[in-house]
Formats: sequence, structure tokens, C-alpha cells
Amino acid sequence: MSETLRFEAFSSMVEPEFWSGLAHHKLHSARLDTARTLVRGEFSGGRRHAVRGNSAEPTQRLAVPARLRVNQGAWEAAQGNTQQQAGAVGVNGYLHNTNTIEEFKKRDKGELLRDAGAEILEAIRSGRATQTPELLWPFLLLSFADLKKYHFYHWFAFPAVTADPPDMATEAPAPLSSFVSRSSDLEHLLTTFAGSSVCAQGAFVARYYPSNVDNPWRVGPLSEWSEIYGSDKAEDGGIALLGFVDPSSHSTRPGWPLRNMLTWLRHCHPEATNVNILCFRDTALLAGGTVDSATLVQQCESIVVRVNVTPVASLTSECQVSGWERNEKQKLVPRIVNLSSTMDPVRLAESALDLNLQLMRWRLAPSIDLAKIAGTRALLVGAGTLGAYTARVLLAWGMRKITFVDNGRVSFSNPARQPLYDFEDSLDGGKPKAEAAASSMRKIFPNVDSQGIQMTIPMPGHSISASEMDGTRATVARLDELVASHDVIFLLTDSRESRWLPTLLGTLHRKIVICVALGFDSYVAMRHGMYAHDDDFEPMGAPKAADSNEAVRLGCYFCNDVVAPTDSLSDRTLDQQCTVTRPGLAPIASGTA
Repeated sequence: MSETLRFEAFSSMVEPEFWSGLAHHKLHSARLDTARTLVRGEFSGGRRHAVRGNSAEPTQRLAVPARLRVNQGAWEAAQGNTQQQAGAVGVNGYLHNTNTIEEFKKRDKGELLRDAGAEILEAIRSGRATQTPELLWPFLLLSFADLKKYHFYHWFAFPAVTADPPDMATEAPAPLSSFVSRSSDLEHLLTTFAGSSVCAQGAFVARYYPSNVDNPWRVGPLSEWSEIYGSDKAEDGGIALLGFVDPSSHSTRPGWPLRNMLTWLRHCHPEATNVNILCFRDTALLAGGTVDSATLVQQCESIVVRVNVTPVASLTSECQVSGWERNEKQKLVPRIVNLSSTMDPVRLAESALDLNLQLMRWRLAPSIDLAKIAGTRALLVGAGTLGAYTARVLLAWGMRKITFVDNGRVSFSNPARQPLYDFEDSLDGGKPKAEAAASSMRKIFPNVDSQGIQMTIPMPGHSISASEMDGTRATVARLDELVASHDVIFLLTDSRESRWLPTLLGTLHRKIVICVALGFDSYVAMRHGMYAHDDDFEPMGAPKAADSNEAVRLGCYFCNDVVAPTDSLSDRTLDQQCTVTRPGLAPIASGTA
């Protein structure tokens, strides 16, 4: 009997954590770079799972597809960590991640396979595959990560250099349990594998001595071919076998790795034209502890196949490569994984916000420090129109700590002009603005740390009665604590005098202070500067004097005005009140700040 040798193809099994790693790789490492990236995968020996029937039906053993597993550990290959599960064979994979779905669709799949096949042949001819058999089984992953929707388009390939004419199976595959003379020989084989690393390499050579009861097996790596398999051993009564860890659980078809194993054989040992192939599938038993011989015979899944190898001289093409994965309907099409429905919505929102910011770094602003922005603590003095727009802009830039200070309540005119409030906030006398603004920020983005503090800031020109003195001192102390505990202070109130005390405190604590003020058709957005009082402190961005190394203090909002702050709130008509008559200017001024 002689028939074409058929193989059980690989199927991919990707854990969700891998896609999370791909998203992180795209954002923080690859960005727009489409060069291939090394990842890791692994496969184990194939097993059939026992399925119990009812009392009238016997237990059935169902075949499981030959799986190549890829998980979060795939990304640790770059750090040299190539650990895998016990009994598994680790292999290298090459990720080709594209920037657009169009690029993903147009990528030349045939070229990718041909390049991979050429690398396999080079590893065989150079002898590297003999020393490191995993070079025979690389996999490819073509992908596109749509990080706005968390859709991952992908297509796996398992390159195999095929033979034409094909290799032939000269005998029906036989279970290993019937190939050996004694059941104890199976136990000895497992013991031999457990005491060496050849099984973890995925390929080996073996010699079986049926007449040797005490030591029936000799197993070694491919590099020991001449010592174990060589033709000079033909008279020692042993049976030579070429073996590999077989991920297939099919009763007659060996797994996909055998294709490149036979390619290695026809190039490196052309004299071996008719060989016994040990398809070792019982890797699970290596990690399962001691098993008695009788049970081992029942559980043994390995098979032995006799193969007539097509010599290189007879091949019509030396590098004919196949291997793109088929879907469940056996069609050659890519696949898509949608993780948006399985992820925490809060985490999705954070990832989407981070994505927008990271995209700017790819082309427009590669030097921007997003981590520093995210860690900046902002204090917004004023939660009106300027405060609301400024807060939204800061949130869009990735700030996660925003505190509001205001003494007002939401009125019916506010929601139309101030984007942090709605109609419900203005009912029943109106909610306190600072608290309502902080609550709205948390609704917009749950991961923001936003607080609202109801506070009336003491102002020059506004008298304080004796009964209010203690409360005013407490307010000043509280404001002092807030300024000291934040990194940047935004002055967004509707009067000059309400900015006076925060300006002084900002200078005292050497904080960045940004002031925004509106005219009818103009606005001011300016940053206050600070002195460098010692060598250890350098004001961020402060200019230097032309003839000195000392930092020069920038002028503040009040330094540029000859009029001292005084009561500007009394006797104002409606058209003079802050942003009432000029709402369109507030977003522009806030964005500038």
C-alpha cells in the first residue's frame, strides 16, 4: 500500500490578552512602523478528549484540532523570555502589523509566504535548523488593529515547503502502542523524554531495540543523527526513527510540522529515502506524573508512519510554499476579533482618549510628554463659562486631576453657554457650580479625579465685617492649601479683584499661573512667571536675562495694569457682566490657555 501523505493543518488559538498586548505595542512601540516584529507561540502533542455518552452509548474520544497557541507571553520574546508550558514546543512568529485596513487587504500574501519559505530553506542549508529545530516551524501573523473600535483584523500563516511530487506513506499509520513489543517500552520512552530536553526542541532522532528489555530506547537531538540513526547502525538490531512533537490528534494524519521536517530530511540526509516517522503526541503524559503500563497503552495517542521521501532532484519546484490558515468553512479569508463588547466601558473610554493623544506623537509632536500632562494637577478658580471650557480642553489633553473652586450656583442661563451643566442643574435654585462641574466631568470621563469646592474668594475692595473675619481666614488657609497641592492654577473668574489672592498665592508657592480674561471682542490669555530663589529651582520655560544666568520673572495680570484691584462688581449693568454678551469668545480664550 502506498498513498499520498496527508497532513493535519494548524489552527490558531489566540488568547484575548494577546490583542491587548498588540494594542500596547502599536501605540507605544511600533506606531507607524510596519517592520515585522518577533512574537512567540507554542504547540503541544495532540490529544483526543473523552466524551461520556448515556448508559446506552459508550464513551467516545473526539479529536481536537491541531492548535498553535498565542498568548500575552508572545510579547516577552523581545526580552529573551521564551518560556512555555510543560511539554510544549515554543516557536517564533513574525507579526506584520499594517496601518490601515486597505494596506492589510492589499498586502502580498504570496510574497510573505515565499520569503518565509526561503528563510526556512536557508536555516536548513546552513545547519542552524539542525541545532535549533524550531526554525523549521515559524508562523506569520498579518494584522490591522482598529484601536478606536477595538476590532483586530488578522490572518495566520504556517509556512510549509511542500514537495511535488508529494511524499508517500508506504504503510498505514500504526499506533505506537502496537509498534512496540512490550507495554513497558512505552513507559521507558516517556521516562527517557522526561529526563532530557529533546522533546522540548520539537524534533529528535530515536532508535528502538525490541530485544532489549532493560534499555529499549535511545533518543537524541537532530544533531546526533549519525550516532543514532546513521547507516552504520543497521546491524545492531535497532529500528531507526525520525520523531517530532505532533500537534495532530487525527488517527492517520500527522501534524503540519512534519512537512518542513521532511524538507530538512531530504536536504540534510538525502540517503534516507524510506524512514519511520514517530509522531509523538503524548506530551501531556510527561507532565502528568507516573502512569502504569496498562493505563499508558490505553491513553497513548502517538503513531508511527512509514514515509517514502521524495528526493530533491525529483522536485519540480524547490521552494513551493503554502500555509495560510483557513476559516471554519475552509475558506482562505482573514478573521476579525471584536473585543469592544468584552471590555470594561471605562477602560475602553480611557484607551480611546489615550489613542487620540498618542496619534499626535506619531507625526505632529513626537517630543510631547503625555505622561507629564496626565500627572499634572490643575486648579480651576472659576467654574463658569471659562472654567467649563477650560476643563473640557484639559480633559481632552489627558489631564486626570482637575479641581474646581467657585461660589456660584447654576442658573437658567448657564447650560446654554457652559458645557458642563444641563437644565436639571439649574432647578430648585441651582446646584453649586463647583460640585456640579466636578460631577459632570466624572460623567464625561469616569477616570478623571475631579472635585468641586464651594468657596468665596476674599477680594480687595470688598469689605469684611468682624463677624466674617474667622471664616475669611479659614477660606484663605484653605485656598493656600489648594494652590500648594496643585501644579498649575487657572484664573477663570469674572472679575479682576477675584484673581488677586490666587495670583499672590501662586507666586508664593512658585506655581504656574495662567490667567484668562475677556473683553467684548478681545481676550487675554497669559502665564505668570516666578523667581528662581535658589539653584535647585528653575522656573519651567522662564526666560534668561541677556547678561545673566538668573531667571527673569514674567509679569502677571496685575503687573501690566496701572490700576490697582478694587470693587468692579458694583453698579454693573447686565451687558457688562462677564460672558453674558460674548459667549463665542470663551471657547477660543479657553483653548488658547
